[in-house]
Parts: sequence; structure tokens; C-alpha cells
Amino acid sequence: MEQPSLSLDFYSYGVLLRKRDGETMTEYPVDPAQIAAALAARVIFDTGLLGADTLLVRYEGVKQLVIGYRKAQKTGLYLEGSETPLRVPLPGLILIRVTKEHRRPAYHLYAVKRRPQHLDVALFHAPLPNIYTSGSICWGTVRTVSETALTGASLAEDWQQLLGSPFGDHSVQGKSNAYRQDIRQQLIALEKRKARRYPTSDLLPMQKTLSQLLGAE
Repeated sequence: MEQPSLSLDFYSYGVLLRKRDGETMTEYPVDPAQIAAALAARVIFDTGLLGADTLLVRYEGVKQLVIGYRKAQKTGLYLEGSETPLRVPLPGLILIRVTKEHRRPAYHLYAVKRRPQHLDVALFHAPLPNIYTSGSICWGTVRTVSETALTGASLAEDWQQLLGSPFGDHSVQGKSNAYRQDIRQQLIALEKRKARRYPTSDLLPMQKTLSQLLGAE
């Protein structure tokens, strides 16, 4: 009978990987956790588009991706150097959090003109400072959310950390049709005229859809 070229043998004291090359056999001790991670990496789970504040949850082995939606609404925002928050309307926002094992989570933020009904929804630059042109977030010294929150599928704590922290003068360009050099000027103008809604015509497109973004993940 043909002998296997590679095998795993489980013993009470550990796991051995055996590799055969002709008449030669080599043994290596292996970590069971590494075996589990390697097998899990082949398992994919995707909820598809949901109807709640959590739009989508996807697991690819040890990698977890959560997409949350925040409807258009007035929001209190702090700009660095001011103790009084601006009360401004923000458009609908999509927050994406990617976690992998125990690494620091990666985030992206985008604006949308309406609640996504499909994954081909067009994405726009979020009209906020501290958001890079790629959509990634400059957190600065803001602490990350709790370990409990990172293991769940809710982004409530993440939204609170993001919007409750002061916004500085980083990445303020290219977020507004009216104020291309500094999105903060648009936010100040909206508060001054007591605007009830963010003008979606002011949003600048990302030239990609949510579906295209997920395909690149």
C-alpha cells in the first residue's frame, strides 16, 4: 500500500508532523493552535446584506470583517482647540472594521447618499477630518475599543469612540465640493445656518462601490 507523504499524528503529549521522502522520514513537533488556524483559514462565512445597523459580517478563518451603517443625523462633533461641540448634520456613514487574531483592528469610513440596499452602492469620502483619501482612519491617541466589543458584531462602541473624539487638522482636503481645502469650514458653515441635512451634492465620490471594496479585502 502507498504510504502518505505527509501526516499528522496526535499523542497525549503533543502533535507530530511526519514527512516522508522515499525511504527517509522526518518528524517535527507542531503547535495544535497553528493547525487549527490553518484549517480555519479555509472556512468562509458571510451573512450577506442585513437590514439592521450591522450591514454585514464576514468571517474568513481568523479574520473578521464587520460593516456598520449610521443613518444621516445631527451629531455633536468636537474640533481640536474648542470645548464646545459643533451641532452639524452628517450624511449616512459606513464604518468597516477588520480584525485578525490579536492584531490592532483596521478601520475604514465612507459616506453614502442613502441606506445601502445592495453591495453595489456608491461610496463617497466621509466629510470629516482625520480620514485619509483611502477611507482609513487616523486615530491618533484615541484608545481602541474593548476586547469584548472587538469579538462581537456590533460597532456601537466603535462609533462612539470615533465621533466622540476631537477631530484635528489632518486630512481635511478633498472632502467637500464647496470647501475642497478644508472640510471643517463646511461643518462650521452648516452649523451657522442651522442646516437640518447634509447636502449630498457636496459629497465627493470615491470612484468605487462597496462590492468592489470587499472584493479587494
